[in-house]
Amino acid sequence: MDMIQSTLLRYYKYNSWSCGDTYESLEWNDIITQKPSKEHLENLWIDLSKEIMREERNQLLKESDHTALIDFPSTNKQAWLDYRQQLRDFPTVWSVGFPFPSSPIS
Repeated sequence: MDMIQSTLLRYYKYNSWSCGDTYESLEWNDIITQKPSKEHLENLWIDLSKEIMREERNQLLKESDHTALIDFPSTNKQAWLDYRQQLRDFPTVWSVGFPFPSSPIS
C-alpha cells in the first residue's frame, strides 16, 4: 500500500473517497469534508510513520527488557544497555527509512 492510501485509511477511513497510487488519482466523494491537500496528506504520512516507528521501537525495548535485569547472565551486558539507550534515543535521529539499531547477540 502506498503513502496516499495508507494515510487516507488511517485518517479518513470514514470519508467517501477512492484512490489509485497518486494524489492526482484521488477522487474525493465526501460532501461534508473538504479534500485534503497533497501537502496535508504528506504531513499526516510523516506523523503516521513516526507513530509506527515508535510502536516498533517500543516493541524492541519490551523484547529486550530482560537484558537490563541485574541477574541477566551475559558477557556483553554493557552492549545490551547501550543498545537499549540507542533505542530510547532513536526518535531524535530517525527519518523515514532509517534503520533501527542492531541488537547485540546474547
